[in-house]
Formats: sequence, C-alpha cells, structure tokens
Amino acid sequence: MALRTWVARFVVDNGRVTEEGGRLRTFQRRRLDESDVDLHILCEPSGVKGDELGAQALDAVGRLFLQDRLSLTGGLVRALLGTHQTLLDWNRRSLPREQVSCGVSAVAVSGPVVYLAQAGPGLAFLRQAGVLQRLRPAEEAVAPLGEGEVEPSVRRVELAPGDLLLAASPALERILDQETLEGLLGRGSEEALPELYLLTRDLPNFALFAVTCNDEPDAVQPEDGDSEMDSSQPVDEPSPPQRPQLKEIEDVEELSDRSAFEPEKPREPEMPVLRGPPPLDISRPVVKLRSDQSIGRSEYARTTGTPRPFRINLADGKLLRLAAAAIFILLVIGFVPGLVKEGRSEKLGDLVVASQTQFAAAGAASDPAEKRRLLNDSRRLSGEALRIDPDNSGAVSLRDQAAAAIKTLDGVFDLGAMTTVASLSRQVTGEVSLEALTVAGSTAFLLDTRGGRVLVVAIGGGQPSIAYQDGETYGGTPAKKPMFITWEGSERGGRLLVLDTERKLFELRPGAQPAPLAVRRSNTWSSVAGIAAYDGNLYVLDPKANQVHRYLPAAAGFDSEPSDVLSGNRDLATAQGIAVDSDIFVFLKDGRVRRFRAGADMEFPLAGIDRPIKAPTDITIVSAAEEMFVADSGNKRVVVAGKDGNFRRQYVSNSFTDLRALALDSSGAQLYVITSDTLLTAPIVR
Repeated sequence: MALRTWVARFVVDNGRVTEEGGRLRTFQRRRLDESDVDLHILCEPSGVKGDELGAQALDAVGRLFLQDRLSLTGGLVRALLGTHQTLLDWNRRSLPREQVSCGVSAVAVSGPVVYLAQAGPGLAFLRQAGVLQRLRPAEEAVAPLGEGEVEPSVRRVELAPGDLLLAASPALERILDQETLEGLLGRGSEEALPELYLLTRDLPNFALFAVTCNDEPDAVQPEDGDSEMDSSQPVDEPSPPQRPQLKEIEDVEELSDRSAFEPEKPREPEMPVLRGPPPLDISRPVVKLRSDQSIGRSEYARTTGTPRPFRINLADGKLLRLAAAAIFILLVIGFVPGLVKEGRSEKLGDLVVASQTQFAAAGAASDPAEKRRLLNDSRRLSGEALRIDPDNSGAVSLRDQAAAAIKTLDGVFDLGAMTTVASLSRQVTGEVSLEALTVAGSTAFLLDTRGGRVLVVAIGGGQPSIAYQDGETYGGTPAKKPMFITWEGSERGGRLLVLDTERKLFELRPGAQPAPLAVRRSNTWSSVAGIAAYDGNLYVLDPKANQVHRYLPAAAGFDSEPSDVLSGNRDLATAQGIAVDSDIFVFLKDGRVRRFRAGADMEFPLAGIDRPIKAPTDITIVSAAEEMFVADSGNKRVVVAGKDGNFRRQYVSNSFTDLRALALDSSGAQLYVITSDTLLTAPIVR
C-alpha cells in the first residue's frame, strides 16, 4: 500500500465562497533536485487595509518561497520573515489606524511529510491515532507578521493513514469548541469537511484547509500466465538501461546536498525468456484431436447418435454458487430500494424534528448569542433535510422562518446616501487627513493630523475655519501638532480639549483663541492612545502602562495629582481609543471592547452580533439612550450596543468606504461620520 496525501480547502471572501482567495493561496514548487512540494498559506489580516495588504502578503510569501534556494524549512522561514519586514516598513510609514498585521498558518506538503509554520493568530489542529490536539505557535511566534519581533514557529509532522492536519481562521472557535470539533473529525474527513463548510459558509470572511493521509492500493501486477508469449510473436529486444533514480531523502536539510542524489548503477539487461510451446517431433505425423482446454472423455460432446437427456447435477458446486447469486440479486432488487427509501424517510423526519426543536429553543432563549446559535442550527438542519427532499414543505417553512429570525437578529439598517456637510480637501488649503470628530451643538470640530490643525465646521454649512494650528503660540505657549481631542462639559458652556505631541493641553472655547491648561506629571505617562472627559475629570489612556490615568479638575486646568483607576486584569497593550460615561470603555485593535466599572473589568461580549468587529476606529456614548456606537471600518458599518454589552443593531451605507470617526448629537438622533476627507450626516433609524 502507498501513502497518499489529499488537501481540501475553501475560502469565504466577503460572503463569496471560492477555492482560493485573499485569505488562502496555494503555491507549487517543482524542481529537478527535490520532491514535489505544495505550499498552502492561510492568513488572518487585521487593520483597516487588512484585506488588501493581507492578499499581497500571501503573494509575497509564496513568491519568496518559490524563489528561495535554501532547504524547504529554511525557505519557508525566510519567506515569512521577508514579508514580516515588508509589513513593518509599511506600518512605520503609515498612520496608526492604517497599520496592518497578519497572522499566518502555512503548510508545506511533501508526500506524507508536512511542515507547519505559524506566526500570530490562527488555528491549527492535528488528529493522530484518534486523538485531536491543538498546535499552538511557540512564544516567539505569538505576534503576527507586521508587529514587533517575530520568529515563525516551525514543526515537522509525518502523517500516517487516517491522520489529519487542519488549519482555519480563528472564527471557527466562535462556532464550535475543540470537543465538538474532535467529535466531528472523528467521523472521518469525507463527512467532517463538508460539515465544516456548511457551518462556516455564511461567515463574511473565513478560510480553511485540511491535509489528510490515506492508503492507496499498489498497482496490480500481471500474473505469470498473463505474460506468456506466443511463439508466433517476435521476441522483444532488451530494454535500454533505466535513468538514474533519486535517493530517498530522510531530512529536508538534505535538499541542499547534491550527494543525496547519486545515480544508481544501471543493471545489466537480462536476456529474454522464451515461453512458447516445446518443439514438435517431426519424426511421426501429429494428429490434434481436441483443444488443450477440453474436458474429460466422458463429457466429450457427441456429434452422432441419440442426444443425451439434459441433467442437473446437484452436487456441482459451480451451479449452486450461480443459483445463490441469482437469488441474492432478486432479493436486492425486491427489498433494498424499499429499505433505502425507508431509511431516507426516517432521516428526513429526524432532521425536520431536530430543526423544529432548535427553532423553538431559539424563541425561548434570552441570551442573544445563544438565540443566534440555535437559529443557525435550525437553518442548517432544515437545509440538510431539503437536500434529501427539496419539496418537503415542513423543511422549507423552517428554513424560511429561521432565516427571517436571523435577519431580524442582524438588525441591519441601511442609511442610504448620506448628506455631505463639508468636503475639507476642497475647502481648505494644504493636505488633509481627518482622524477625529467631536460635535457640540451646531458646531463640528475635526482633527487634521496631516495639516497639524483643528478645523471648525458649522453643521448648517459654511466655510471651515482653523481653530488650532501647529507652530502657533497661544497664551505664551508654543502649540505643537495635535494628537487627540475631546469635548468637556455641556454643549453651550463646555470646551474642546486638545492634547499635542509634547503632551501639552489646550482648551478651545467657541469664539475664543486656544488657551494652555496645566496637566501635572504628563511626562510620567508611558504612552497615550486617547483622552476623554466626564463629570469634569480628564482621563488619559496609557496602553503601555495598562492603565487609565484620571485627573480631577483644579483651579488651573488639571494641575492635580493623577490617579490610576483600573485594577485587576487589564490587558490594554493594543488599546486604540477610550470613551467614559460613569463606566470606562476601551476598544482594542482586534475589535474587542473592554468595559471597566469602579476600576474592575466587566464583561462586554457584544452578544448576538452576526460577526465580530474587525477594525474599530472610533467609539462614542449616547447617555440618553444608554447606547454605545462603534465605527467598524473593517466591516464598513457602525455597530450599536447597549451599555450592558448586548448587540442591538448596525448601520450600513455605501458612503462608509473609509470610515474614520463618528459622533452624534446630544439626543442621539443624528449621526455624523468622517470618511476620508469628508464630513457626512444622516438621521438615526431605529
């Protein structure tokens, strides 16, 4: 028996299912000095431009691997590190919100030997001898490509018949746990992989490949009797010496060693062996009475005289075997179709009942996430029933009801074409890159990081004006490039706070020049990723310190001793923004939102959402509605959740091509967003 590896793969790109795409590619390396190698690469990009640059990263890894002349593992590691350096260079030249990273799981397949390379987020499982284990990257490979120091983790796996190596996007963990996956894979790859496809095909983005190993029967050799030559045919000439054969490679590092490919010495050609009949004795005449394959004389066919009566010999085993076979065929024709039909009907009934059960349980579920899971199960089961009987009315009704309930749970509201308030690149001089937005009353304040300024725009229309400019002096204090803005106080009596690159704070009141404010010990902050104001206090997000610093108001600005407000588990290393309203909300680069109450970490699961937030760029709170709005640039939408962490609805628009920041009026009835260099608005639909 020969070993054969088989690779199954599929990718979902923005809801479209293909064999390869922006998250999964396959490259074939064919060289004379090594065995055939297939490289399968799966990536999990993050960031606003993750989809675009993630696809380019896949191409770069594959191209470098094909060009490299090192050993198989050396070429794979070198290709990953080269792509990592390219992403690092891109991120150094880009704004924080445009930076991209990629988790990578790559498998090089050479016969039954597989080399798995991992870096950053991703899922990999190996099933051997009936046991499923998760393959996690080493500590030095936890970071994705494009972030910090990365050393890809590489392991060698030799597959045996029945073994399976699976790599998938991390979204698979949200659909089923490892125990469920183990039970699914235990049913065999031919049944498990289609089931995984059905479970994940409705995700917006997903990729999976599986490498399995099976026995393949050897080619059937002809029997000696089949190769006998007839004396009337010419004798074959001796075959020429065979081409040198490659030696079997024990280790991939031998690929660079030419001594591993020594040719075998050609064998001496063997003389052909004649297998014809023996020569005839011509000394006497030969009379051939009957065929060599005729039966005994007693059974010899008579050609004269009275014919023998037809007799059946019940002791003849050959006749008994033929009779038994005929009876078996009649039984199969008569009974098996009915049994098959009965089995299909029974399975159809079980699927419909199971779908009904899941749908009823979804109606009683109070947890939105559990409700969504049950509805997806009901839709999947009814779909399986319809594959057996496409016209089954019960299954059709259940499928449609489950789909309608899921659509309601998705809570998608299309804002349509939004109204343009201002197009800044056309209305102000110089380059514009808008990164933050605050709305107070009838005025919008926009942070232009490229122009080093804060712009003021009247909501009702009019020419934008510059309220703060890098290089100017306000109140005797030189102003530097603004980093963050936030509104403090009421709409009419409040003020805009501006923090510059030197951690100096300025206040900007409508109709007045900026004025410097004191902030004590700002040089002790390890980093700054955002500021927020609530109830007169100033909050500073410090990711490197895993902390939020709070300043109480003082006579001159915030000249008070800062206090650290968070305790317990914080994990804010990738925090990118903050909002405060009795609770503190922080959003992270991977799309998670953290909530802290009285300093303690509280759950904020976004339960019931159809797909996780992919690339958040801004967050704001509407106190009157007890709701939080998140700009999800990666999915081109605005997500709304209750302050309790449950998903409520989401807004989409064709205008959300480059969603950078958002704001709402005090009543939460009007939405304002920044896309590229444009300020847009639309009424909120509930």
